[in-house]
Amino acid sequence: MSSVDSNPNFSLTDLIDRDLRFHKLKEKLSEHNQNSKEYLTALYNAMPLSGHVDYPVFLEQQAVPVPGSRRPGYSPTYRNALSPDHLVSSISPRLATFFDIFNFTTERCPENDCLGARVKLDETAKWGSKYVFETYSAIQERSRNLGSGIMTLVNFKRKQAANCNDFIVSLLSTNRKEWIISDLACQAYSLPNTALYETLGPDTSQYILNITNSPVLILSKSNLYKVLAILSNLNDLSTLICMDDLSSDELAHLNGPLLAGSINQRGERVSVLTFKQVEEIGFDNQVPIIPPTADSLYTISFTSGTTGTPKGVLLNQSHLMAGVTFLLSNIGIPPTKNGKQPYDMCFLPLAHIFERMIAAYELAVGAALGFLHVADPAVLIEDLRVLKPDFFCVVPRVLTKLEAGIKNAVQGATVPNFTKLVARKVLDKRLVTIQSREGPDNSILNHLVYRKILIDKIRASVGLSEASFIVIGSAPISSDTLMFMKSALDCGVRQGYGLTETFAGVCLSEPHERDSGTCGAIAITTECRLRSVPEMGYDAEHDLRGEVQVRGSQVFAGYFKNPDTTKEVLDGEGWFSTGDIGYIDSRGRLSIIDRVKNFFKLAQGEYIAPEKIENIYISSCPYLTQICVYGDPLKTFLVAIVGLDLEAITSFLHQAVPGLRIFHGENLINALNDKPEYRKELLKMMNSFVRGLQGFERVNNIYVGVEPLKVSDDTITPTLKVKRAKATKKYENVLKALYEEGSLIKAEKL
Repeated sequence: MSSVDSNPNFSLTDLIDRDLRFHKLKEKLSEHNQNSKEYLTALYNAMPLSGHVDYPVFLEQQAVPVPGSRRPGYSPTYRNALSPDHLVSSISPRLATFFDIFNFTTERCPENDCLGARVKLDETAKWGSKYVFETYSAIQERSRNLGSGIMTLVNFKRKQAANCNDFIVSLLSTNRKEWIISDLACQAYSLPNTALYETLGPDTSQYILNITNSPVLILSKSNLYKVLAILSNLNDLSTLICMDDLSSDELAHLNGPLLAGSINQRGERVSVLTFKQVEEIGFDNQVPIIPPTADSLYTISFTSGTTGTPKGVLLNQSHLMAGVTFLLSNIGIPPTKNGKQPYDMCFLPLAHIFERMIAAYELAVGAALGFLHVADPAVLIEDLRVLKPDFFCVVPRVLTKLEAGIKNAVQGATVPNFTKLVARKVLDKRLVTIQSREGPDNSILNHLVYRKILIDKIRASVGLSEASFIVIGSAPISSDTLMFMKSALDCGVRQGYGLTETFAGVCLSEPHERDSGTCGAIAITTECRLRSVPEMGYDAEHDLRGEVQVRGSQVFAGYFKNPDTTKEVLDGEGWFSTGDIGYIDSRGRLSIIDRVKNFFKLAQGEYIAPEKIENIYISSCPYLTQICVYGDPLKTFLVAIVGLDLEAITSFLHQAVPGLRIFHGENLINALNDKPEYRKELLKMMNSFVRGLQGFERVNNIYVGVEPLKVSDDTITPTLKVKRAKATKKYENVLKALYEEGSLIKAEKL
């Protein structure tokens, strides 16, 4: 079938019922009435779907071309091999929205831990050594009280009926319990919400609040005064709800002298309340819940984009449900849990759709979500050691820092030479095993020797002693890093691909494949194809390389108040053009290799695709965290701004460049930038890692930093994509100086 199925409501339970490959699972589930609590609980526990087919056969062919789908200029359409005849849209007819799913989880396990954090000990400044959780039933009650309070407050000010839900709720905070409670409150009353990034600054926050006409903003105390500073520019905002407790004096000051006479353009008084106050108002003024439907708008997720104004991606409950279905079909509750509740650290920003998808899946299966005790990534390892999550979702930068920390710990100056030798031997043996076989290493040697000697100690040191796999997404990463982490932690590493417009992931690699670096097969909810891009040399028909296009139940409804841009990327047949250049391998797995239209010409007439080059450097060299490639059209070679993982690269530089041994930290960075001979050695190392680039595509001079590109200065997006025009402008003088200095390696054979 070359088009989307005529039945848009094909569920996971339908797939299991109709596909003969799942007949044993069907028989097992048939012990219960279909769609009953017992049936769906057994279904959850039976996942992943790949566990009910011949797994080695599935690994060899994870996605398949749809017969009759070839068209000139395109690859065949690919579908997941587990559901080649249908695109799946939901788990079950009983679970049409995430409101249904969360209530179902609360019904199944009301006393399970739900949301938690470490708390300060009484009368001390110390933080507790355990996570304190609220149960699913408690969080359900709090979310409904909060939702009722929001409805009461906003509609009282607008002089509307209490059940009027024609407005958008905004959120501005780092990850915390109150963020999730607010999201659940919105769903209980069919209130769409939108999340503001803390790092994008007041202009973006102002733009989003005004374009959405949002009357209410739920935010942390740390952001309260930042918003008050731009309050006069906010047309519709009338209610600010602070997640933190405020004293009566603080509230009196805020609502008295500070906000005296503050009236928005609707003529509504602006006021500040605490989260607890709004819950109490909701408890005292119970507004009946307004359950969403599959077509209800769930969220407007604004993409920061590499160019232009942020675009608001319209995502319905149906898109959220399809995303949860994709993850449920792919990820099983770790068998080591033996029926116990799994735990996870809610670490990546909830303002980004990746973490919202992960959090939704975890709440669906009854997992517990822990949060950092302070909003600082520096405490991550400390909190991981306390929480001991069963799985962990990260971006490449976090994983490379974990890699550097592990390497330094086992090879540090204070470690005896004998111990270093043993550690190297164990990690080398583990790496050989991983690269020579598919699946987890269940050998006696691994469990009784390697785990006891080294691996269990490494896992405990980084707080991942219970982790069965790690999920990584958002940006390219070195295959060497992926293989090392699989070896050092003896757990699966799963790389994903997706966009805000697809409700995060639509691909996820298998955890224990012998090769790393692909994003895995397309989801059972989605189909994909590649479009030829001849101006960039990509031929989808013959080489399976081209722009990735996707279609299915996870693909968004359009951009908020932006029909023209919607038409540019969503065609009449429902295909979404992602702008990413991908490659589909013989197993049906997708790899992202470039971006459409990101190319320029050098003086000798050669076309350069900078994002492709950046992806190759980042995915090849484990010491790099960032790179922005630049080419002057009047010059014949490339230069780059490079971010280094200082912890990982210091030892290498001290060994490779004797003159650098006296430098550490920022002084090491300064020494590299001051001395071209030092940078030359670093650049030679970088180029020694990369494969598949022609000589003119390799970087010839560099400027280095620890984090030269930042979200806060608008040179990268929150999803770590380079904003090329902004980065080039910021480093205009640096790039000019690199060209004046010339190529550091032009006499070398590239």
